[in-house]
Amino acid sequence: MANPAGGTIESISKIELKNIGEFLKKSLTLNNLTIVAGGDISFLELENALKPLLKELKVGEKEENKKIEFVSKKEEKELLKQTEQAYIYFDSNFNAQAQDEENYKAKVASFILGGSGFGSRLMEEIRVKRGLAYSAYATIGINRLYSSFSGYLQTKNESANEAISIVKSLVDEFVKNGVTKEELDAAKNFLLGSEPLRTETLAQRLNRAFMLDFKGLSLDYPKFELEKIQNLSLEDLNDYIKTHTELNNLTFFIVRK
Repeated sequence: MANPAGGTIESISKIELKNIGEFLKKSLTLNNLTIVAGGDISFLELENALKPLLKELKVGEKEENKKIEFVSKKEEKELLKQTEQAYIYFDSNFNAQAQDEENYKAKVASFILGGSGFGSRLMEEIRVKRGLAYSAYATIGINRLYSSFSGYLQTKNESANEAISIVKSLVDEFVKNGVTKEELDAAKNFLLGSEPLRTETLAQRLNRAFMLDFKGLSLDYPKFELEKIQNLSLEDLNDYIKTHTELNNLTFFIVRK
């Protein structure tokens, strides 16, 4: 369940020069182009600078993006290697679309479960209480093409099974009982307080503008999202979490000795 745009050793080895040419001819077209620009430049200056470059592109046909639907299974796959530590990846499907109105709840839930570093449920149980890993991370990603819950940790070979068992029980507990008032308050304080840091630089602002456009969201969406997070109640968040039982459909991939 890695990036759907990625390939395998087998598929990449079969790529020939003509395949690259065909791909560029089909995909690198004006109808598939999005331009994001900013800085001390007028639109006219930008237009004049881009025209010589864009004239080389054909108009082409707009490619329609198809939603990648998948349902994960409760299973484990293992690759044995001569390694000193076990590398554990896990993933499940997450039932959400990029334009769903309740995605702000997923952002808060993800932060509490495994996305906040120290203070997250995952880090607290895996590292702080048991010392099984240096770090443990998991997050909900809601994208235009697919949405999933994915995470990663690294531990000793002999403690891999224990770590996997903890992840499973943590997620199960999270779905059944949700979060506490203290966790919600801490998540709100961080997400609201750190917002200025996400748009400090021009590059950050341009990247945000592109991603909002790519997902079909308005440029002022982050403002309304923060307002919704501010007003989010514990009951509403926990009711939302309990509907996403698919989080328990965890597929594990383990590389260990």
